[in-house]
Amino acid sequence: MSNTLQKVASLAYAQLLKNIYPLILLICSFGVYFIHYGSPNAMFWDENYHIASAEKHVQGVMYMEPHPPLGKMLMGLAEVVIGANDKIDKHKFVETDHIEGSDTPAGTQFTGYRWPSVVLMAFAVLFFFGILNRITKTPLLAFLFSSFIIFDNALVIQARAAMLEGIQLFFILAATFYCVRTLTNSKPIKAQQYIILGLLIGFGMSVKVTSAIALLLFIIMFGVDQWKNIQALNYGALLKRLFITVPAGVLPVALVFFSVFYVHIGMGTKVITDRTYKASPEYLQAIQRGDTWSPSTFMIGMRDNWKYMTEYADGVPRLDECKSDENGSYPMDWLLGKKTISYRWDKDTVNGKVEVKYMTIVANPVIWLSVIAGIVLSLGLIMSKFIYGQQEKNTPLFYWICVFTGLYLSYMIAILQIERVMYLYHYLIPLTFGSINLALVISYIYRDDILANNKHLWINLCLYIALVVVIFAFFAPFTYGIGMTEDQFEMRNWFSFWKLQVVQ
Repeated sequence: MSNTLQKVASLAYAQLLKNIYPLILLICSFGVYFIHYGSPNAMFWDENYHIASAEKHVQGVMYMEPHPPLGKMLMGLAEVVIGANDKIDKHKFVETDHIEGSDTPAGTQFTGYRWPSVVLMAFAVLFFFGILNRITKTPLLAFLFSSFIIFDNALVIQARAAMLEGIQLFFILAATFYCVRTLTNSKPIKAQQYIILGLLIGFGMSVKVTSAIALLLFIIMFGVDQWKNIQALNYGALLKRLFITVPAGVLPVALVFFSVFYVHIGMGTKVITDRTYKASPEYLQAIQRGDTWSPSTFMIGMRDNWKYMTEYADGVPRLDECKSDENGSYPMDWLLGKKTISYRWDKDTVNGKVEVKYMTIVANPVIWLSVIAGIVLSLGLIMSKFIYGQQEKNTPLFYWICVFTGLYLSYMIAILQIERVMYLYHYLIPLTFGSINLALVISYIYRDDILANNKHLWINLCLYIALVVVIFAFFAPFTYGIGMTEDQFEMRNWFSFWKLQVVQ
């Protein structure tokens, strides 16, 4: 009887932990992302563009942009629902693509525009935890490493703004979690699961096209789905399955992507001044007729939007590190957090001392350096298997390490092919994949200690995560715009290659 009671108690305790870990993470995530997210009450970096675009959705104004419109549509929807600016005259917001501070009426609040990124990124931690928990089957390890997307300074400042990365990462992590959940169920994979995965990827690509990296999840799912036929070189069965899975996966991606553009085009019922974005005469005439929701107008509008996006991308300048005010950086420099970008600063004098409130995207060096170490270790594991023939000690975990290392490297290789200038925040996607990979590598290396519930291992991991949180707090003035003196700034200027610049 006592053994039965012990088993019941053990199961109840495990179930409690299963529920309590996500709850704690969600509380911490909202505490970091949501509290005072209306500060600063002024726009910075790409907010000047995205808020202008979001407001065009609110007021039904036609516009075109280099990014797909879903992110701005969600910002506009939140602005209407929250209604913080109902009594504010925002007509100047739709007369430009970049709102200047002088065009912003007094009393304007930005909480509505920022809400989708803040809330979706706060919830994204649940997908991150779910991915690690499903793969490692170690809730405590998943709980500890989920802190990486809560306490990274660069990710937090980006997601607490009316920008696209927080929304994008929500859908990428949702798609990744669904793929992992499907593959760890030990059940036959059905066409409907390719459909759901396609829908999630489609939402991500409707925010930013760099979400296309998630298309590799189809290959991963198909590889597991047809592993026996791949090993047996059964080309007939593989082709037969491809005829089902390719349409099941790709068509939902296209359906979501084009549906978002259909709504975007349909909502653009008027043209302000001369802002036609080189739209064709046919498109402009359809708008004048009030015929924006017709399929024929969608075809014309989609063609014009795609042309605009392509021409805009071609017109973006290349990286020029000789420029003194160059904010971009080379992708390989991102691994070390180079280069930081000063989004905004406000200077004030407090008790006779000059203090500056910086809004600067800066890495949490513990997380970023650890991610690189994890990639190096995983590459070593992969080489030992496929070059030197060493037998892996945990096959499923090893291949999951291969998956996330592959996602990280695939993104970086693809980005290196882009000639236009890129910025530090473009690294947030591979950083997320690399964070998952690091947790898997730790789980792989210390698997025996984890199974044995080695207390020393858990103490060391907890101390390591505590360091992550402490360093986040140390650099938090850059993230939240907390005033610093020049001496306090220099205390945080750890690396010359970050190129942090003090305001005198």
